[in-house]
Amino acid sequence: MPAPTLYYFPMSPPARAVLLLMKELELPMNLKEVNPLAGETRTEEFMRMNPEHTIPTLDDNGFYLGESRAILSYLIDAYRPGHTLYPNIPKEKALINRVLHHDLGSFYPKFFGTIGALFSGAATEISDEMKTTTQKALTDLEHYLTRNDYFAGENLTIADLSLVPTIASAVHCGLDLTNYPRLNAWYESCRVLKGFEDDQEAARQVGEYLRSKFPTGLEALN
Repeated sequence: MPAPTLYYFPMSPPARAVLLLMKELELPMNLKEVNPLAGETRTEEFMRMNPEHTIPTLDDNGFYLGESRAILSYLIDAYRPGHTLYPNIPKEKALINRVLHHDLGSFYPKFFGTIGALFSGAATEISDEMKTTTQKALTDLEHYLTRNDYFAGENLTIADLSLVPTIASAVHCGLDLTNYPRLNAWYESCRVLKGFEDDQEAARQVGEYLRSKFPTGLEALN
């Protein structure tokens, strides 16, 4: 059976999470770059696969799936069932899912969603409200690391892979992560990931792009 195809954009943190998993598992994957900034996710062909026109999108031989966190869990269940990144143990899986849901429903929209206004040009400065929202999002995230080295226990899981690209992007945009000691220690421990350095390069591109529009970056959040 042919390898799955991943439609992605190099600077997209959710897409990069799937790339991290692909490299960690050494999972064969056809990569097709699409640029949402150029409208390439709104073509008739792409919308047939994913009416929400989001990145990443997976095509597993005619099975189409959007939403990076769903893709992460699907790829392990389909191609590496029982892997330690998403073990087939109900309680461990529940803890991982808990973090993934928090990332999707709370952290990502509050943190990266707010910063996205700077990327789009909708905001020209970091307001006090934006600062409060993003700092609380980071503090809430850090609470998950009170008892564990990683977000869902003592081992790396897809919960961590989902979060690494967002945090890396923020760091390269000027966020001082040392203000969040547990998050900073976790981030350093994630350097063991096979795709970490490649993701750093993508994060650097995000930082350059933001500073081209907003030269001070995220320094006001520190």
